[in-house]
Amino acid sequence: MLRHKITNVVDNLPFLPEHIDRLLQSAIKPTKDNIEILHKVSRDAGVWTSLLDMAKAYYGDCNNVKTVEEAIHCVGFEPLLQLIGVAYARKAIEEEFASLKYLNEYFDHSEDISICCSIISRSLNISQNDRQTYTAAGLIHDIGRLALMVATNRTSAHVLGTLWDKMASVVYEEKANLSTDHCEVGRLICQKWNFSPVIQEAVARHHSPVIDGDFSFGGAIIFLSHFLSASDPSGDIISTLSSAEILENLKMTSDNFIKARETYKSRVQGGLERKRN
Repeated sequence: MLRHKITNVVDNLPFLPEHIDRLLQSAIKPTKDNIEILHKVSRDAGVWTSLLDMAKAYYGDCNNVKTVEEAIHCVGFEPLLQLIGVAYARKAIEEEFASLKYLNEYFDHSEDISICCSIISRSLNISQNDRQTYTAAGLIHDIGRLALMVATNRTSAHVLGTLWDKMASVVYEEKANLSTDHCEVGRLICQKWNFSPVIQEAVARHHSPVIDGDFSFGGAIIFLSHFLSASDPSGDIISTLSSAEILENLKMTSDNFIKARETYKSRVQGGLERKRN
């Protein structure tokens, strides 16, 4: 019964606008049509402003970006298309999940994890395209949680991310009670909205990046991002078996992780100071 309700929530979500859907479906390489659609997006003042704000917040070195061409140069073509998808998805989320009393908590958590994804990705030896894509994935990683909350009529509950010490257990609890979990539901929504296979996998595996020896790189980055943003005066994060295994698979040392946490703290503190000013 609950599984049916969850399926209905996903099925009833609107598709993204046709031109955005077309962009996401053809994100592999730029074409003349795609560039023209990007210019059309740039003329949607609300979305373009939101898009540029996200680029500045999560990608670094994008403070002076104003044009489509500058955005492509800063973010990368394919990640930019995924970021546009996120911007339009945000509009759909605000409308379709308006019944959730604390919906802003979802956006705050997603933005926090995206910042962490950006920091972790920059510390790894991966391409710019992959770094930017994983950063975009952080912005949409918990969309499945919203669908579960609506389906189970928990519209007055807080929309908080999972605490670092519950990362492994929460999906087992959801599966036991709902016959699915928010990661899989999130993947289905990302599939419906034509986000890239890389983002779909990262969303599906962000609580279980290692399954029977199979390792999800994107899932691991989002998983570890929850640890990066956690308060850990006792050092338990580094010593936790699951996070140590993730660090090893990512080829990220404990020292690099500590440096990443320092970068995160500095970045968050800087953001708070800007808000106060």
